[in-house]
Amino acid sequence: MKILFLIILLDLMGIGVMNPIFPFIATRMGIEPGMVTLILAIYPIASFIAAPVWGRLSDQWGRRPILMISQAGAVVAFITLGFADNIWMLMASRFVGGICAGNIGAAYAYITDITTNENRAKGMAMIGGALSLGFIIGPLVGGLLAGGDRETANLTLVAFFCAGTNFVALLGTIFVLPESLKPEIREKLKNRPQVSRWAQFKKITERSGLLLLFMAALAFGTGGSVFESTFPLWGAAAMDFGPRDVGLALSFAAVVMVVMQLVVMQSKWGGGLLKKFGELPVITVACVIYGAGLLTVATTTTWMQLLIAQAMLPIGLALFNPNLTSLVSKQAADTERGMVMGFYASWGSLARGAGPLFSGTLLQTNLHYPFYYGAIAMVVTLALIYIVRAKEPPQAASATPPAGPPMAG
Repeated sequence: MKILFLIILLDLMGIGVMNPIFPFIATRMGIEPGMVTLILAIYPIASFIAAPVWGRLSDQWGRRPILMISQAGAVVAFITLGFADNIWMLMASRFVGGICAGNIGAAYAYITDITTNENRAKGMAMIGGALSLGFIIGPLVGGLLAGGDRETANLTLVAFFCAGTNFVALLGTIFVLPESLKPEIREKLKNRPQVSRWAQFKKITERSGLLLLFMAALAFGTGGSVFESTFPLWGAAAMDFGPRDVGLALSFAAVVMVVMQLVVMQSKWGGGLLKKFGELPVITVACVIYGAGLLTVATTTTWMQLLIAQAMLPIGLALFNPNLTSLVSKQAADTERGMVMGFYASWGSLARGAGPLFSGTLLQTNLHYPFYYGAIAMVVTLALIYIVRAKEPPQAASATPPAGPPMAG
């Protein structure tokens, strides 16, 4: 797991570097905020389309080949972004990069291969820590490489740096990462009948509570993506931020996230919290904290207020993501984890793509509207969670069920 941790860290550094930078690339070309967020949406929407495909292929070919192919594609996408001088090159680089980012489903499946139901949430939290650490180093490095002035920021250098980190991750996968999918499991997959992606999705969502968990992930993720896609633009308008300021703010939030996921959630206290209350109550607390953080941003006028909000948001995320991911993974048998986790990652990408579709319009209407929307999304998430709570607790799927959903073709 430590090897995967390092590879995902390098992978996500490339994405984290671009978060505070990309809106400035687009606005320098004279693109309006509404269109900027639409271009931002291309990346997660492409990931939404690709994640189930990568997950399904990882069930057939193994996790390692899928990670290698997608990492190589990411290198090409960032090189293209480095040379982009028009909106079409921006869109093409974001689309290819999003397709490659869909490999997170294969990464999730890798974790389920090497963990048990009992330590699944802890394993997910550790990988979440790698994601968060990437978003600490990434925005910080991106902001420093670009500089503090919006007009003179060196954005090409940042894109090439991202290509470099993904190339190093590719080398790590090729030469260091072992395959996690056991040969006997892969052999079972070869003998499963093939059905359409829609039939496969319909089958897995018939299980008790699983569709509601997917919907909760969609609601939570949409609220978060509205904030994330507008934060650099909001920072420039409300706080007179440049790339360096945005990078520092995002890095601070990511530091809090890493502390939560790699220290708090890995400690006896964190494990005891889950054992005492279970995943669903912890998820409920996460929604309340995250919603409060968004409302705090809406009233921010100083750096101190912003840092308080930037501490609340990652705490909510750190409590929400690994626990919901654990609940979803427990519904999957060992022969279908790539498929189920691919769909789950796909829904997360859908949420990240749906938010930017209208977040720019919200921001142009009122600087506070994106944060108000996010708080409302937390209420919707809570409603879905309480519906799940009213049902029977979801049971972990059998390791080798007699009749699981067929393998997709």
